[in-house]
Amino acid sequence: MPEYRHDQDRDEQVHATQRLRADGRPSPQAMLAAASGRTDVLSGSTVLALQRTAGNAGVGAMLEEERSPVHDVVGSGGGSPLPTDVRTDMETRLGADFGDVRVHTDDKAHDSARAVHAQAYTVGSDVVFQRGGYDPSSTAGRTTLAHELTHVVQQRSGPVDGTPAAGGIRVSDPSDRFEREASANAERAMSDTAEAPAPVSASPIGVQRQEEGEEEEESPPA
Repeated sequence: MPEYRHDQDRDEQVHATQRLRADGRPSPQAMLAAASGRTDVLSGSTVLALQRTAGNAGVGAMLEEERSPVHDVVGSGGGSPLPTDVRTDMETRLGADFGDVRVHTDDKAHDSARAVHAQAYTVGSDVVFQRGGYDPSSTAGRTTLAHELTHVVQQRSGPVDGTPAAGGIRVSDPSDRFEREASANAERAMSDTAEAPAPVSASPIGVQRQEEGEEEEESPPA
């Protein structure tokens, strides 16, 4: 069947990148994969062979090019805690402690959010915004923040849904249940008539995001 032939061809291409030549040097396919940034298809022995051929610096540059800029932001120790008044408000609305949350709004944060096509995203207790996206002084900004803080709570409980993406990360989809839950929870929390916040589902650490151009709807005035 055509599909089977396609799978065979693809598997053969992957295997070719992982094979070494008789003299122990990397195959032409491996060199091409490395040059194009496809280091994810290279075996350990092939990477070692590339190091001997191109040098550690050359291979390191290839691996660094493949690395997502998200890694330069989350877990970096940077960012700022939530302002006391914002934290108190969100803890009351969402029923959780956000003392460990770090908000990232600098140039690296902006670049990493753009890289995953997100207005804002959350990894663990790191909440990252594109430039100008963090605005807790507005209703829309607080609703966006409540959405991302719901992701913080989800990820504390375990794995979340996500699709593997370039650079060694997993990225959420707007249609997955955790994103839908975060949107509903944020709208409920920010409404004037909100009761106790609904529990959020247990969720592996991944990048949970609001896509670019996607904003939470403002709650109607009382």
